[in-house]
Amino acid sequence: MISSIIHTSEYKNSYIYDHQSRLSMLIHPELEKAYHKSTDVDPYYLKKYEYLKKHNFFSISQSLTNGKINESTVMDTIAQTSQIVFEVTDFCNLECTYCAYGELYKGYDIRHQKEINTHNAINFLKYIFNLKHKNKDNKLFIGFYGGEPLLNGGFIKQVIATVNQLKSKKEMEVEYNLTTNATLLHKYIPLLAENNFQLLISLDGNEKNHSYRPFIKSKKNSFKKVIENVDLLQRTYPEYFKSHVNFNAVLHDRNSVKDIYEFIHTRYNKIPRIAELSASDVNPDKEALYNKMFKSRWKSEVEYQKDSSNLLEKSELSYYRNLINFFKYNSINFYVSNITDSLHNIERKFPVCACLPGQRKILFTTNNKLLPCERISSKFSAGEMNEHLIMDIPEITRRYNSYYDQMEEQCQNCYNSWSCLECLFHMDNFDKLGTEEFVCKHFCDSEEYKNRLYRYFSFVEVNPKDYVEIIENVVII
Repeated sequence: MISSIIHTSEYKNSYIYDHQSRLSMLIHPELEKAYHKSTDVDPYYLKKYEYLKKHNFFSISQSLTNGKINESTVMDTIAQTSQIVFEVTDFCNLECTYCAYGELYKGYDIRHQKEINTHNAINFLKYIFNLKHKNKDNKLFIGFYGGEPLLNGGFIKQVIATVNQLKSKKEMEVEYNLTTNATLLHKYIPLLAENNFQLLISLDGNEKNHSYRPFIKSKKNSFKKVIENVDLLQRTYPEYFKSHVNFNAVLHDRNSVKDIYEFIHTRYNKIPRIAELSASDVNPDKEALYNKMFKSRWKSEVEYQKDSSNLLEKSELSYYRNLINFFKYNSINFYVSNITDSLHNIERKFPVCACLPGQRKILFTTNNKLLPCERISSKFSAGEMNEHLIMDIPEITRRYNSYYDQMEEQCQNCYNSWSCLECLFHMDNFDKLGTEEFVCKHFCDSEEYKNRLYRYFSFVEVNPKDYVEIIENVVII
């Protein structure tokens, strides 16, 4: 059961957070005493407590409505998808120790050094274009993923040529993006720059930091080749580099947030994205290696903040982003979207996150499978594209409704239910879903949520300027 929470800040101020209305309010300590049914409460605050209680404060929060999808919902999400991602090849010329398709993990399709079936992929691209209505405001994002996608640059060229033929008929804008290890970048710089690709380059920091990313044949660190190619791109197309190139780093035991930020920001004047090692589908035989390599981003950020050379902007910090998410999803005080939800009694319909195919994107794999994204196992395939699209819409509908039903009880008792962004498909014990053994590791009880509120409100009390900036400039309706 979810009820209102009374909590304090580091500076001994008391607040009430009402989960049902998502309203936070500074309160007098006497009100807290009334809530805890103390016998020596000031009569004024006892009356105030009764008044608030009468108006549904301190009440049990209503349960989330467990919604259902239907077959037309599934079809609509596919037709309206805004992004297609092609797994251009499952082969990579690097052998990254932490690769999702390597020995550290399980649950993926076996890699066969296989390229995407161009005929089937182009047919799927045409199929998606045919579903789109003619509208100059439409925008389609097309991504290229691997393996290392530049090992199959010919396919990328064919997609661009096909899109140039198709998009004018639909008056549609198309934007390309590509994730690359940059070792083959020198071969495709004009193609990428002249087609305005949004480029995400994998770079873990300096040479030592990058040493988990060796070439598959020579076993040598790929760092020097990556830097050589990135420098060439920056020299050749400086404006493109400035506006379209970003970096992604994986955090592990050979680097730190400090190492990553200082190297990439100093050399390229860029703020990189940083990801922890994935905790999903870790190979049981490799748990010791995983535990050795894993490094907490939050702890690494805290260490960096103590450093005088700290380049981190607050907006890049994990706790700052968490604070924004709290105000975005959990606080009616500042977010207009939450106010309108309350007025119209809108309830979140689906527990947990489990994207339908096309809801955010569709991944087309080298095995002709269709997945909701590139971050989940192929066992969650939603269909195939061979000569024709094979997609069992009734089965997809049944499967997702079953997921929602089985998650309902845990989600209804989770204090983070308003803002849960955790993907069901990333849960380690997904195979136990529907049994008593299944426990969501992201489940948030009242004590955990009280600790979060303590951190958030302690921060805003000390950083009023950041607080004002969030509520004035980061508001999302």
